[in-house]
Amino acid sequence: MSEAGFISISSIRKVYDPEGASVHALEDCSCEIPSGKFIAMVGPSGCGKSTLLNMIAGF
Repeated sequence: MSEAGFISISSIRKVYDPEGASVHALEDCSCEIPSGKFIAMVGPSGCGKSTLLNMIAGF
């Protein structure tokens, strides 16, 4: 994107480690959302949509 993003994430990853079995919820995820724009995240259950939103929100 040529303009600076209001929300910008770069190469983030999230790995859960329940009982020693690593689960990669997100891997090398990057995007920029310009100020004033609306987006929609769509995908099947378990693909990482809520995980990404929680990480952006700081949880």
